[in-house]
Amino acid sequence: MWSPRPYVRVDPRKAHTFSTTRRFTDGAPGPDVPYALHLTDEAGRFRLLALDFDAHHAGSTATADLAACTSALTAAGIEHLVCSSGPGGGYHVWIRLSTAISPTRLAPVVDAFAAAWPSLDRGPLANPRTGCVRAPGSPHRSGGTSVPLGDTDIHPASLRALKRAVEQLGAHPHPAAAANPTVATLPVHVDVEGHPHLAGPRRPLPAKIRALCSTPITSSGDASAIGWSIVLACAHARMQYRDLARAAFTENWPGLEFLRTRRTAGGRTPRLDTEQELARQWAKAVTAASHATRTSCTASPARRTAERTVADLIARMEAQPEQWQGKTGAQSRLVLLALAARVLSAASEEVHFSERDWALAAGLVRDTVADRLTDLADRGWIRRTQRAVGPWAATWRVATRGGGETGSGAVFTPVLAQQLHEELECARADIWHARPLGVLGMRVWDLLRTGRVSVGELATRLGVCAATVRSKLRALQSLGLCTASGRAYQGRSRLTRAAAAAGVTGAHADRVRLYRLQSAVFVWWFTTRYQAEDSDALAEWGSFPSPAEAEQVHPVDIALAYGATATGPPVEATTWGAAMAAQDRHREPDPGSWWELVAAARAALPAADVLAAPHQWAATAA
Repeated sequence: MWSPRPYVRVDPRKAHTFSTTRRFTDGAPGPDVPYALHLTDEAGRFRLLALDFDAHHAGSTATADLAACTSALTAAGIEHLVCSSGPGGGYHVWIRLSTAISPTRLAPVVDAFAAAWPSLDRGPLANPRTGCVRAPGSPHRSGGTSVPLGDTDIHPASLRALKRAVEQLGAHPHPAAAANPTVATLPVHVDVEGHPHLAGPRRPLPAKIRALCSTPITSSGDASAIGWSIVLACAHARMQYRDLARAAFTENWPGLEFLRTRRTAGGRTPRLDTEQELARQWAKAVTAASHATRTSCTASPARRTAERTVADLIARMEAQPEQWQGKTGAQSRLVLLALAARVLSAASEEVHFSERDWALAAGLVRDTVADRLTDLADRGWIRRTQRAVGPWAATWRVATRGGGETGSGAVFTPVLAQQLHEELECARADIWHARPLGVLGMRVWDLLRTGRVSVGELATRLGVCAATVRSKLRALQSLGLCTASGRAYQGRSRLTRAAAAAGVTGAHADRVRLYRLQSAVFVWWFTTRYQAEDSDALAEWGSFPSPAEAEQVHPVDIALAYGATATGPPVEATTWGAAMAAQDRHREPDPGSWWELVAAARAALPAADVLAAPHQWAATAA
């Protein structure tokens, strides 16, 4: 999938010459035959980067250079794959490129990397015609293989992101020269079966992890999160792959349920790929443990402030239940909870939050969020500190009473965070897109989960008439979410089956797709205006369509891009609609890469404060 060419170079005599080629259609070269990937396509443009850190000589800095490389790439937002090269102790760092890059444009980046990391072999990067590097999984001529130390599903990176990585080299001292006791660079060894593990004597697991290991996974528990915590702790404890395999499949630790079964609409079902999943999770955990940074366990002052802000907000909301009655009140509640979640995740009192992202977080539509934001700002719940400018979202914060410190005395707890997460996750469920339910149907169902509540009490608490409550109860009952006596059926599987019965399966995913398309088109338009030269996005997408080009796009294609149904007339063939259809076509081959390229194009545009002064009109357009 990664190869820029339809063939690999092979080394059948194990002489490190890779003198012959073998097409993919001819099958694998053989179990012990080393093979290498070209880094460029047949036009000589780079599609892959392989940073080969050589550890074959005394005094090699490969381990230190690898740590500096992964730190710089991570800081620049570049996904990468680290592979242990083989028995020699070297490493390969693989980076996929979102667009083909000429050797001339890539040369400054390669020069900077080579100057920063002495053990980097720049030979393959300096030879666009025949330069190649042994592929992940390829045998080594001296025994062993190139072992991936992480998830091989990495998103491509742009040239602009690589330049950001070069900028990181000046911001971070070289590990070999910097006396920084907080950074741990731990050596990774490989067992006889080719699985990685941290070097050193085995350590006991912490008491909290041992408790997680023995605690059964409940229907409301996150098996993946619990299992990942255990696997990562096992990697830190210097356990090996065979130890984890025995714990998961022989001793059957309850906390490792995610390795044995997977979550489906009907509950958890046995995995058919247990060994592959175990190997993937283990390699990822060893990689994370080997490059971990020792930091204090105490929360930062910014995070503590954000937690106090959220705790105070929720306490104030609970003290004024009358403000969240009716349909608009329920929508306003979700909008506030989504802001609280963003404040927590960013650990900042002020957050950038676009109306589309806000709508997706709260399970609402953008127009509803826009109306609720105006109302909440007028009522003193939130405050916009900076307007949206161009492709940059507005900045928002929770408004404190009187503009001063919070005074509710509320304490933030993990239980509060879990409740916040669960309510927003429920709001994003497909079932609430069903016309008979909506946000009020969700509120009725949510109140029924606390116990049997009469129609009159539901009407009072929700601020609606009894007839509205009865209609929601009938709809919930018809979709299998409650009984005739008012007892709610709970669980994600119930919501999934109800969505299928109502014909709204995938409704939230469709909204995500539509809003991402709209954001991408807006970024594309701005990129054409302000970044027309040297843009990776425009190199792949081309310029924004003109009115004449828009006339060539069929209205049905535009309607499909907008997510329109067959019940109404096609969307008018406007320039904007043609751009939506074009972006939809770009998105289909590789959605992950497409969205990464959109993010890179957005980051390359002028900052909000630069656009704001001469282009105040852009705030309205955004």
